[in-house]
Amino acid sequence: MTQTSQATTLRVSRDLAVGKHAMVATKHPWATQAGLDILARGGNAVDAAVAAAFAIGVVEPWMSGIGGVGFMTIQTADGRRAVVDYFGRAPLAATPDMYELVDGPSTSVVGFGGVRDQANAYGPRSVLVPGMVAGMALALERFGTIGLDQASASAIDFAERGFEVDWYRGMLLASQQAVIRRDPETERIFLRNGVPPAPLFGQPTPLLPQPDLARTLRRIADQGPAGFYGGEVAERIATSLRDGGGILSMDDLAGYQPTVVDPLVLAYRDAELVLLPFQAGGITIGEAFNILDGMDLRSTGHNSSATLHRVAEASRRGYADRFAYVGDPDYVSTDWDRLASPAYATERRAEIDPSRASTPGPGAGISRPPSTAAMDAPRPAADGGCTTHLSIVDRDGTMVSVTQTLTLIFGSAVTVPGTGVLLNDSMNLFDPVPGRANSIAPGKRPASSMAHVVAVRDGTPVLALGAPGGRRIMDTCLQVALNVLEFGMDIQAACSAPLIDCAGSELLVDDRIDPAARDALRAMGHNVVDAEVSFSPRIFASPTGVAVDPATGLRYGGADPFGAGIAAGS
Repeated sequence: MTQTSQATTLRVSRDLAVGKHAMVATKHPWATQAGLDILARGGNAVDAAVAAAFAIGVVEPWMSGIGGVGFMTIQTADGRRAVVDYFGRAPLAATPDMYELVDGPSTSVVGFGGVRDQANAYGPRSVLVPGMVAGMALALERFGTIGLDQASASAIDFAERGFEVDWYRGMLLASQQAVIRRDPETERIFLRNGVPPAPLFGQPTPLLPQPDLARTLRRIADQGPAGFYGGEVAERIATSLRDGGGILSMDDLAGYQPTVVDPLVLAYRDAELVLLPFQAGGITIGEAFNILDGMDLRSTGHNSSATLHRVAEASRRGYADRFAYVGDPDYVSTDWDRLASPAYATERRAEIDPSRASTPGPGAGISRPPSTAAMDAPRPAADGGCTTHLSIVDRDGTMVSVTQTLTLIFGSAVTVPGTGVLLNDSMNLFDPVPGRANSIAPGKRPASSMAHVVAVRDGTPVLALGAPGGRRIMDTCLQVALNVLEFGMDIQAACSAPLIDCAGSELLVDDRIDPAARDALRAMGHNVVDAEVSFSPRIFASPTGVAVDPATGLRYGGADPFGAGIAAGS
């Protein structure tokens, strides 16, 4: 008698979070609680988002913080919507050819490689002007009800007493020792006697305090943005970078201004999608949504080979146009309206063969000439990006999504002595080859992969989601939104579902997807690479999100079961 054997399978899950009044989803329980505390005291979703954003920069300091950059999308219950763009700008001394290229430029999972000594990724010359502090202040001024002092209180407390280095954070610190040791001050803060702190059985969980950061946060609480962009803190930042060979100056810091811009709003089925505009990732997934809106995905079914093929083909066209046309609108001539239009999507959709994979180039009529950057992102060896995401819905139904970053894990690896400020390396997001849409220019913002989604149905905000994960963010946000809007999943099921990713030349496919579907994709010509789902390395981006049921008013929250995120409601 023949017996069939089967290996045991790891299954990891999270419960759907439910609340009557509010929901907060972030990448750390303390940051989630910081947001909930503000809401409990009568603050709105913007107030809570700012508090959570400051808090997450302390308890997850390698992913974002006051030395970083980002975007906030606000969709109020009464129909107002805005994006706070606090992404950084290149120093005024930056030039298109400021990096020496070696081995040919290439795209990576996060940014651009091919630069000698990785000078665009690590060290003083990799730093954009940080935007987070000014962005949070502007969000509170325009849309909040509290001040920076209240919004930063939890973050200050966490920095003073230290966050717990549990198994996950201990593992992350251990995996990043080579990066941490690039800078003496970063090493002093994050290592203990040269090794990362780690939990040991039978002993208290170690704490990692950041007293210098606490003092800087207190200065910001007392003085507002001037406490960061001027005075002692700004002088220390500029001096430290200059002494290390950097180009960011006090004038760059003093002159930085975040902006409030209109979001990109597109229709998908019966929903309005509120996306990040221009040089962020919203235009890229927006093109894919527009293409898919003309296809019947429900008839082919969730994660079938036919559906995954269509998603991949739509997404690849978005990426092709991204590399060709997307850059800071203050510096590049791109027909944004055409790129986001249903008519253009119809042209691109007509190129798709339902039975064969393709390698699309950029579409026509967006700008001339298109850039020639190749999409050749290698398979990631570890988590793709140093980024975080949080989404919030408050009692009134206002939704806020925030994605912010240092770009790579530990950013530039440069911590400014006496301030606790770990600085971004977001110059890595510029194409180091001159003459392209996303090439370097003084004062320019680089293209960002941030692509969080807010969805509105019949005037009611119903969904807000996003993810960290470098270029993997875009495909993840696209698919998690499809899981909810197209396939009717709850937000936790949507965050837990298997993913594909075509940010590079390969088609990464979660190995939880039916092997028959993976084989069918190979037969269609896709370069399928089976990706094992795991806590680390996290091959795909790591989503979190919140949702509202308009019929009951209940708030729901979800988080990647293989990530550190947590959703909680009240």
